[in-house]
Amino acid sequence: MDVDVKKILRNQILFSAASESVISHAAGVIRFVEYQTRDPIYYQGDPRSPLVMVIKGQLRASTVSEYGVEAPFKVINPGEVAGILAILGRSPSPLNVAAVKTSLIGILNRADARTLLQEPSVSPALNSVLASEFRRIVEQDATQAPSRADSRISALIEASYNVIKESGSGIIELPDQVTIAAMVKVSRETVSRVLKTLERRGMISKEGRRIRVLDSVALHKLATG
Repeated sequence: MDVDVKKILRNQILFSAASESVISHAAGVIRFVEYQTRDPIYYQGDPRSPLVMVIKGQLRASTVSEYGVEAPFKVINPGEVAGILAILGRSPSPLNVAAVKTSLIGILNRADARTLLQEPSVSPALNSVLASEFRRIVEQDATQAPSRADSRISALIEASYNVIKESGSGIIELPDQVTIAAMVKVSRETVSRVLKTLERRGMISKEGRRIRVLDSVALHKLATG
């Protein structure tokens, strides 16, 4: 069994170049657990979230807003790890992690993980993992910029709507798109795209520069998302 565990560890990105003594140490403290589809591994805010390595299957990391809306963050595939940033930062997990399908997971508690991550033979792989994570966050942040624009523009509409909703008309007179763009710090083209998206999703209807709010609940969720 020990030989099998060592082989499994060698197939993990984090321990692929680790020394034999490190592999032996990890083999002695790691435990393996099989999770079924949708089983939680650990939750957002968990101060003892472990280091998780995917042997087989797939995990999903996500966050949940204060309104209970889940936002997928990333998937973790065989050979990959989760939980490193919280362990290094000695902080609660910022993510929920759960199984996408039946998965075999290797788990190291925080104390053992921290000891192993300090080993010189693990450092190059750790640096690579952290660099990849940083690059993925930057790329994801760039691709989510339109979503933030959606929220800002929706918040602007909602603020105007809240002023006039007691009249019962639900009709807002907005500034022109150039002015809106300047107010929320996006391009005019982005304003046009977002308004068309909101209309297509049934949240608003456009009547020239006037907007009628059709679904204030959905608009609020988007504005606060």
